[in-house]
Amino acid sequence: MRFFLLILVLCGALLSVNLIQPAMMASAERSLAIPNPFAQPNDLLSTLIPTAYLQPSRTATVPPTRTATVTLTLTSSLTPTITPSPTVTPSLTITSSPTITPSPTITPSLTPTMTFTPTLTLTLPPTLTPIASPTATSVFDNPNNTPLPTWTAPPPDAATQLNDHYLFGRPISSNGTNWVDRNYPYGNTRGGRLQVHHGVEFVNPQGTPIRAAGAGVVFYAGDDLSTQFGPILNYYGNLVIIQHAATDANGQPVYTLYGHMVRVEVQTGQAVEEGDNIGMVGGTGVALGPHLHMEIRVGDPYNFGVTRNPELWLKPFRTYGVLAGRVTDATGNILLDVSLTIESRRLTRYAFSYAGTSVNADSVFGENFTMGDLPADWYTVTVGEGGRVRFRQLIYIYPDRTTWLNVVLN
Repeated sequence: MRFFLLILVLCGALLSVNLIQPAMMASAERSLAIPNPFAQPNDLLSTLIPTAYLQPSRTATVPPTRTATVTLTLTSSLTPTITPSPTVTPSLTITSSPTITPSPTITPSLTPTMTFTPTLTLTLPPTLTPIASPTATSVFDNPNNTPLPTWTAPPPDAATQLNDHYLFGRPISSNGTNWVDRNYPYGNTRGGRLQVHHGVEFVNPQGTPIRAAGAGVVFYAGDDLSTQFGPILNYYGNLVIIQHAATDANGQPVYTLYGHMVRVEVQTGQAVEEGDNIGMVGGTGVALGPHLHMEIRVGDPYNFGVTRNPELWLKPFRTYGVLAGRVTDATGNILLDVSLTIESRRLTRYAFSYAGTSVNADSVFGENFTMGDLPADWYTVTVGEGGRVRFRQLIYIYPDRTTWLNVVLN
C-alpha cells in the first residue's frame, strides 16, 4: 500500500513537471518575440539581456554626445582665438605713429629757413668792413664776419651830396608829434588803399597847435567849400596857405599848405614868422582822423598837381639826415611803388618809391623816394622780391643834409 501510494506521488510529480515546462517555454518565446524580432534563434539566450536594454542604449549614446560636446571644448579653442586678438593689440604698436612726430620737426626747420633772409640782412653791415665811402661792395667780402674797425662818419662824398634847401621848420612843436608819419608818406598809397599822397602827415590829437613853418604872408585862410584847392571842394576843410619869400631853383614862388584844421587862427594877408600859431589840428574835409596835412607847392597855390616832397624842405633834427634817391631798372626806367628796407644797428625803416606820376620830383634832385629823420649812421639799403635780393648797398647817412642813392634793380 505504501509502495502503491509512493508510485502515485511520483507519477503526479512527473506529470506536473511536463505540463509546466512547455508553458514556461511558450511564454519565454512570446517575451523574446516582442523586443527582438530580428534575432536569430541561436542568439535568443545571448540577446536576452541586451534586448532588455536596447532603448536605454539609445539614450546611453547621449553620453558620448555629451562627451563629444565636451571634447569639442570650443571654449578652450575660443580662448586661444581670443588671445590672438590681444596679439592684435600689438597693432597698438601703431603708436609708432608718434614717429610721425618727425614731421613737426620738419616744420620747425622750415621756419628758420624762412627767417634766413632777415638774418642775412642783419649781419650785412659787419660784412662790409672795407667801406671808406658809401660805394657798393660785395656782401661776401668778409667771410670771417669781423666787425667794422670803426663806425665813424666817412669823409664827405661829392657823389652823394645834394644842394639842399631846408627852408622850413617843423609845423608842430616838440610838445607834440613833430615827425612825419611813415604810414602815409609823400607819393604813397598806403598799400593801394588810398590815393597817391600829395603831402605828409603829422598825427596829433585835435586841438594841437599848428605853427607856421617859415616866415611869409598868409595867402589864404578859411575853408574850401567854395574855393577849390584840392581835387574836389571841401577836400582840406579848414586850411591855411602861406606864401614865402624864397623861390625854387627855377625862381618860382614856394607855398606851404596846412589842411584839416579844426580852427583857423590867422587871416588872409597877415604876415607871420616861423613858429607863429596859425591854427589847430582837426579832422575837417576828407580827413579820416585828427592830423595835420602839410604840402609844399611851387608856382601856383591853387594847383593840386604842383606839390613837392616836404621832407626835402623841412630842416632835419639835429644829428639826423635824409636819404633820397631814384629806383630804376637796369635800363634807367623809373619804377613805381618799390619797397626799400633801410637798416642800421639800431633801427629799421621802410621807404617806398612814388606810387604814381601825379606827384613831382624835386626840380633839382629828380628823386622818386625819400626817407627823412634818420639818425646819422651806417645803413644797409635792401630791395628784395620773391625771396631774392635785387639790390643791397651799405651807405652812410650824414647829419643835417640829404644823402643820395641810386637804386638799380638787377
